[in-house]
Amino acid sequence: MATRSDPNVIRVGGREFLLTVGGGEAVHLAREAGDEEERVAAAPDHDLGDLEAAYDKAALEELRWLETTLCGRRWILMASGEDSEDGEAVFAPTCRRCLALMDKLFPEPVLDPRFPVVVQVLTDTVMEYGTAEILGVPGDQQAALRREVRAAVRKRIGHGMETYAHESMVIFVCQPVYDQHAGGHARMAAEVMDRAAASLLRGEPVTPMPSPMRLSWDAWAVG
Repeated sequence: MATRSDPNVIRVGGREFLLTVGGGEAVHLAREAGDEEERVAAAPDHDLGDLEAAYDKAALEELRWLETTLCGRRWILMASGEDSEDGEAVFAPTCRRCLALMDKLFPEPVLDPRFPVVVQVLTDTVMEYGTAEILGVPGDQQAALRREVRAAVRKRIGHGMETYAHESMVIFVCQPVYDQHAGGHARMAAEVMDRAAASLLRGEPVTPMPSPMRLSWDAWAVG
């Protein structure tokens, strides 16, 4: 196996963060220590183990890292970026708190030109039905979209709401408004079932009805 001189780090905004493990199964991040902070090595002598075969020993023993992770835990050892008998290679953190803190290091994404229109349409839909979902939302636009629609709904009626994301779909639910329209939702569901039953009796394929609560990001492309 070729010797590697670099520790197992990820780079964000020109800074390096060490992938580390501690007492649990999660993989954490540790930043480089500042001038007035105590520094520790990525792997002390007694914990070198298999790491020494894949990494330069001097790099592992360099006093460089803060002794606590981004989420405030004490870590034990650098996570290996090489497969071994004890486990698979590690290339990314799994600690949710470390991930959330790392996200703040990235610059805010540039909002798409269609963003204000999409926020307005989603807000209007939530106000009318109590819920809305939008498909095809780019990953770098989702956090801002969820935040802005929540703020717009709260500004209008003073109620909070729940938002959910799955892949490119984002769902919004304002329960107080949804409850106000419970009867309408029930009638809409009954109409869908009646149409489906009628189609089956006629031997026709059942085609899904378009839903006024289901929107598409691409529908508001800005030319």
